[in-house]
Amino acid sequence: MNPKVSVIIPTYNRPKELEKAVKSVLENGYDNVEVLIGYDGEPYGEFGDKRVKTFVFEHTGNPSYVRNRLAELSTGDFITFLDDDDIYLPGKIRRQLEVLENGDYDATFCNVLVFDNEKGSLLGLAYKNKAIKLENFLYIHKKLGVLVFVGAWMLKRDFFLKVGGFNENLKFNEDWEFGVRVFLNGKVLFDNFAGVIHYMYRPDSLNAREGRPENFLKAALEVSKLLKGFEKRKFLGYAYGVASYKFSRVGKKKEALKYSIIGLSYFPDVFFLRGIVRAMLR
Repeated sequence: MNPKVSVIIPTYNRPKELEKAVKSVLENGYDNVEVLIGYDGEPYGEFGDKRVKTFVFEHTGNPSYVRNRLAELSTGDFITFLDDDDIYLPGKIRRQLEVLENGDYDATFCNVLVFDNEKGSLLGLAYKNKAIKLENFLYIHKKLGVLVFVGAWMLKRDFFLKVGGFNENLKFNEDWEFGVRVFLNGKVLFDNFAGVIHYMYRPDSLNAREGRPENFLKAALEVSKLLKGFEKRKFLGYAYGVASYKFSRVGKKKEALKYSIIGLSYFPDVFFLRGIVRAMLR
């Protein structure tokens, strides 16, 4: 049996990068794939392979929307993702498929090689963890925090649809909220092999064009909706603390102080929040 794997790629105005991304899927070493490309606006590129299917959507600038629509159109038993400017490393699809076929897992994610596009240098593996817990998914800015790049995932299609896909209220950090929801609702395996190259710091990225501290906070509040009780209070203290730091980095001291105080009201034992408040009051 060779089950079909659906590879979902949203894209916007990156013809050369998209060509490389698609090639890395078609030459990955597993043939029974369908590559679903979702153009967020005007289409471009010809691929000459019957495994590639293209769809055009009205421009929204929202990759969550495109990914969800493509998932609904997919026909594979398993779903994986790829950003249009990243590439799969050989063997990624087959290895993850074997995990989901042979193990009692709903989803798996691999490690990621991170490439600094500004400096033209390889930064190394994204994840240093040996074991993954809920805390790793929640506290992404701590030492062992895990923000799973979308290209690292493979999920059973039914499970992906069951958890509701990506949160379409989020353009930024949607991968964070998605990862927490996957972890809370299913059995997840972190398989520590490098399956993807992710290119950081591209000047044409959505985050580079529109990334703001408000976007982080919006995503954090969506994540907080998934939690209850003590864990929610602790997380909100952390989230407002990180938001405060991000505001201070862009010179918005009033907002930085405001969110430090809010964070302290949720979880006053978060040490770095106290430090931020002291710094802002000097």
